[in-house]
Amino acid sequence: MITARGAGVLGVCLLLSACSGFLGTAVLAAPAVGGLVTLGAAALLVRAAATTGGPARLDRATVTRGEPATLTADRPAVPAWIPLTCELLLAREASAAQGPQRSAGDPSAGDPSAGDGEALVLRLATDQHGVLTLGPSVLRVTDPLELFRAESRTVDALTLRVLPRTLPVPGAGAGRIRTARFAGRALPHRDGPEFHALREYRPGDDVRRIHWASSARTATLLVREDTAVREPTRYVWLDTRAVCYPDRASFEEAVDTAASLAADCARRGLALRLWTSEGAVLNTSPGPSGRARSLEFLTEVAPTGSFPGRGRREPPPGADARTGGAPPRGPYRVAARGLLTVVTGGSAAGHALPTPTTGGCVVVALHLGTDAPRAEESGDGPIRGAAPVRHRHARDAEQALLLWAAATRAPGRRA
Repeated sequence: MITARGAGVLGVCLLLSACSGFLGTAVLAAPAVGGLVTLGAAALLVRAAATTGGPARLDRATVTRGEPATLTADRPAVPAWIPLTCELLLAREASAAQGPQRSAGDPSAGDPSAGDGEALVLRLATDQHGVLTLGPSVLRVTDPLELFRAESRTVDALTLRVLPRTLPVPGAGAGRIRTARFAGRALPHRDGPEFHALREYRPGDDVRRIHWASSARTATLLVREDTAVREPTRYVWLDTRAVCYPDRASFEEAVDTAASLAADCARRGLALRLWTSEGAVLNTSPGPSGRARSLEFLTEVAPTGSFPGRGRREPPPGADARTGGAPPRGPYRVAARGLLTVVTGGSAAGHALPTPTTGGCVVVALHLGTDAPRAEESGDGPIRGAAPVRHRHARDAEQALLLWAAATRAPGRRA
């Protein structure tokens, strides 16, 4: 493809040729011929170089939000003394992915670099979690005089998964093993009883629990009192309504907070039950597999609606303006016991929050995106008469986790 400069040179050469023929002199023909030869050589050189570049490749297929990620391709195989300009770019015509995926075809998604040495490097922006569709990638070659430019597709599309960040959760948190004593009646078979102690028989005790050997030695009926270990569960509700957050950065911090609480479950040997405001539900078991499943689940989570003040359009007729044009949802009812952690934004005032369906549940609401961290005393729940809510306002995920740890250590409640 000829550039604007190349088109100007071609126009001057044609004008000189016309003037030379009109005046009948060869003085003007020499520079015209020289210019046309230069244009032809530049076009052939650029076209040949653009077809010799190597395919683009990702250094890693999965990264954590904020970690560096690069797209790399080999430089064209041309002599080093030819000063060609080579760039690795993402094509603008790349179609946006559907659902939670997003296209990285926008120039803001990467930092094009000519690269040094034998490789061309394109630095990718990973400030947002999700599944990035990269491509098609294009190798652009320009001659030293910038007369011609040629482009060739190096690869159709690549996929980069950007996982949410996971931060350490301070304090003991919700991970202490709870025990329940069962005396005089059979334990659930799935738990597997563990011997704890002996005590005297009481009327109504299951005779199968009598420890006959000890009873014979003491001449008193003794029954076994066992301890069954129950696996505690952490309950997390993530708000994906964009209107509840001041900006996209706050939403990313909220997802990081939920991911940190989920990863902490695996470290402490807890089960996890996670909801989103869109109705998606995740149940994981303790261990590394639960951590991997929760991170994959949160990677697919995307905001719904529009963030306030960021190109927000008027909602269609009949839509709720508070939800950014998305259909209104709620009230939210979740089956949580003990402690429910709600992760939402600093602009969630006036919007429905989840309410536990069981009594005796404490709700800790983390509001991300506020200017200064602060804690509010427990008050009425989202619906009057429901569980009390401890509101905590934080600027980022790190502050939110600190406030969460302090809230779960409040007197009378063990996280």
